[in-house]
Formats: sequence, C-alpha cells, structure tokens
Amino acid sequence: MAVVAISMFAVKTALADATVVYKMTGPDGHGSQTIYYADKRHVRVDIANDAARHDATMMKLGDKVYMITGKVVQDMDQLAEMMAMMGKGAKNRQTKPAPIKYEDTGRTETIAGITGKVYSFVERGKQHEVVLGRDKDLQDAALGVVEIAKAMSAAMPSESRNMMEQNSPIKSMAMLRLDHHMQLQSINKKRIQASVFKLPAKPQQLGGGLGGLMKSLNGK
Repeated sequence: MAVVAISMFAVKTALADATVVYKMTGPDGHGSQTIYYADKRHVRVDIANDAARHDATMMKLGDKVYMITGKVVQDMDQLAEMMAMMGKGAKNRQTKPAPIKYEDTGRTETIAGITGKVYSFVERGKQHEVVLGRDKDLQDAALGVVEIAKAMSAAMPSESRNMMEQNSPIKSMAMLRLDHHMQLQSINKKRIQASVFKLPAKPQQLGGGLGGLMKSLNGK
C-alpha cells in the first residue's frame, strides 16, 4: 500500500539521483521506507518493519522488477502470472470503486523542510488527510516508485490500480505525509553507489502454486 500511495502523486521527468526516507507507523509498530532512484532503469525501495521477520526490497533493473525478502530474490513477472491465474475466477465479481476526490483544506504543513498543502479525502467511508508538496528530488523518487508500480500492476488488486489511475489532478505533487501512518523524514541527493542496485542472489523459480510462493518468501 505504501508503494501505491507514493506513486499516486508522480511526475513525468527526473533529473538526478535521489534517496528518500519515509517513516511509517502502524498497528504492527514502526517502520521505514527508503527509495533509491538513479534513473528509470535503476530503482530500489527498501521496506523495514518492527514486526516483519525480514526486511523487504523491491528493485527495478532494466526492464525487470525483483522482490527480495531476506536472501530470496523473486522475479515479479512470475509472481504476476501466478496472481493473474489465481484471480481469474474473481475477475467478474470485481466492481470499480468511485473516484477519490481531494479537497484543499486551506492549511499548509512544513515537513523535512518542504512546505505542502493539506488535502482531505474519503476512502471506503473513512476520512483521511494527505500533505502534498513540490520538490524536484522528492518527485524524482516518486517517479521511481511509479516505475516499480507499473511492473507490479499485474500482481496488484484492480482496486489498487484504480487508485493510481484516478489521481491525475494531483500527480504533479509529491507526498509529504499520509494521515499519521507515513511521513517524509529526509531527502538526500548525493550520488547513489552502484552496489545499491546489485541483487544478493540469483532469482528463484516459482513452483508449487501459492504454497510454493509462501515458502519462497519465508526463505524456506
């Protein structure tokens, strides 16, 4: 969900390396999401959580996207194919949710040195608040998340894809805060080392259906 949330507010151009850290708070404790963006072919997102057995990483290298859990590397193309097969039976039962409308509250907040506008919106009957601002480096990183989200789209529920498609009016802005669950912590525009974009192992082949997938993700 965090990847989707950031990619909802993306821009179309990117000019330089950017490393962005968001802090996250949820029912399972605290965590962080770190985005490394060099260009469209070199993007990495690290997700750490207090309750998780392993940190998770999504990495785009060239035209391929990989999911890394512990020392297990998985090709997202294979996962997307498996999810598509599993979702065939439910496809006809899915309904398209109503578009999300964002309202400018007239308030502003400054987070990590960036001033943004506070918007409110309702999703699934619940009121939410998001702070959006304009910053080149942050927007570059958001574009990187979009590149990963594009590759993940086949494995996403249609509901998540619709969220990404419905927010064109505010795509030129980058997220500073989402409720109290996710908030920008820092931006670093130093050059990213090439080692950041190296896989820790060769991608594994998926087998055995959902059971095989879960064993693979658990490193068993």
